Amino acid sequence: MDSHGNKEIEIGKIIKLLIKKSWIIVLFVIVTTGASVIYSNFTKPTPLYQTSASLLIQDSASIINTLQVFIKEPPVMEAVIEELELERSMEGLANQINVQTVQDSQIVKIYAIDSDPYRSAEIANTTAKIFKEQVASTLNFNSIEILYPAVVKENQPPINPESNRLIMFGMVLGGIIGIGFVFLMDSLDNKIRSERDIENLLEIPVLGTVSKYNKKTLTANKEKKVEAYVRGDVSESKTG
Repeated sequence: MDSHGNKEIEIGKIIKLLIKKSWIIVLFVIVTTGASVIYSNFTKPTPLYQTSASLLIQDSASIINTLQVFIKEPPVMEAVIEELELERSMEGLANQINVQTVQDSQIVKIYAIDSDPYRSAEIANTTAKIFKEQVASTLNFNSIEILYPAVVKENQPPINPESNRLIMFGMVLGGIIGIGFVFLMDSLDNKIRSERDIENLLEIPVLGTVSKYNKKTLTANKEKKVEAYVRGDVSESKTG
């Protein structure tokens, strides 16, 4: 029972301590959250947008797989850069393009990523057009159709939206640091505040306590005693 009671007392003491020093915890949370917001604004990623053009290649799966590799080859990339007057290398443009075959179909999608959504659509559509032309002229293959050109949706969101995880992490970190700081301050505080503190320090039981008196309290008590004494004398004289 004693150990259970001690645990309840300790938990109550911790809760009171955290409530009393809650302003310190709030201060740490504000500081770390503010720092996280500032850092997030300075390291905010450039928004990137993705669009896609769909091609229909009417042939076997093996031919389709062979042809889609040709999409990111230098002849196609060079022609796209020249037509759109892009200021980037063929390798850089190839890194902006991703080609995928829709499963169990003859449809190939050309994805283009760029910081400008409209330029992304231009890259996807121009790549699809030049690929179709060069395959026809180089390989004499004419069974390619552009099914759906790339279009930009209204208010199209970026593929790398801003994340609030860093800000949330800052809030949690501030709370943890604040609570730790409160406990540290309490552990360094050697003031005796209760009978339990005396018992823990001296390792002996407390037999009694003396109420705290100040000069004002002593004067008031003295005046009450004098007044009571005078009243007592007056009462005795009347009786006599």
